Amino acid sequence: MKIAIVGYGKMGRAIERIALERGHQIVSVIDADNTAEFDSDAFASADAAIEFTTPATAPENVMRAASRGVAVVCGSTGWYARMAEVEEAVLAAGTALMASTNFSIGVHVFNNISRRLASIMGKLEQYEPSMTETHHIHKLDHPSGTAITIAEGIIEECPRIHGWEETGVVWENAPADERAAMASQAEEHRSAVADDRLPILTYRDGEVPGIHAVKWESAVDSITIEHSAKSRDGFALGAVIAAEWLAHRKGIFTIDRMMQDIL
Repeated sequence: MKIAIVGYGKMGRAIERIALERGHQIVSVIDADNTAEFDSDAFASADAAIEFTTPATAPENVMRAASRGVAVVCGSTGWYARMAEVEEAVLAAGTALMASTNFSIGVHVFNNISRRLASIMGKLEQYEPSMTETHHIHKLDHPSGTAITIAEGIIEECPRIHGWEETGVVWENAPADERAAMASQAEEHRSAVADDRLPILTYRDGEVPGIHAVKWESAVDSITIEHSAKSRDGFALGAVIAAEWLAHRKGIFTIDRMMQDIL
């Protein structure tokens, strides 16, 4: 199939490599310095575009792709306040969109396990949940979109948890005294979180691709599940698989819908 790449950073390059390995053709590559490429015949020839850019640019990118009749797999996060507007444009153009906070197949499996565990814990009130998420120091938004998705699943499945609350951000590259102060403040905040809320602690460390852990703790034991990405390749592979699935479809789709077909 023919794929267009929108956003040619580290993720875009990983997507390009994996798409080529899977026998696909890259017909267009768009980055911040050549957005006029959206108007090219090469871009319009794509069966699907894979978009990984920024919260500020993603909505316009998706709508410009839709106006050219190109389906979009969007991995950018932080722009969902404009989701209704973007979905309306995609549907009006008769194309397709799949937006997700994370396209990793492993993360999808992890989230389903987390939801199942949360439904069990709804009846075991001695266990209180918490979450940590760790990403590279270049990721400025927090908590991660993936963490929020996991948290929303826990809230949906566990009736006694009514919301989530970020308790702090610890930058591991900060001077030792500042890092210790961040951790101390986060712990103080954690102890003040209401019982019906899920605390989330964020770490930004080196070049970590992504680690998400959910802990359910009681006075006598704890249960922890964790997903740790080894590289960006898992996210890139999932995005390419999503493009393969989305091509030639019309409408708004979720990764859950795709995984139902795959599994």
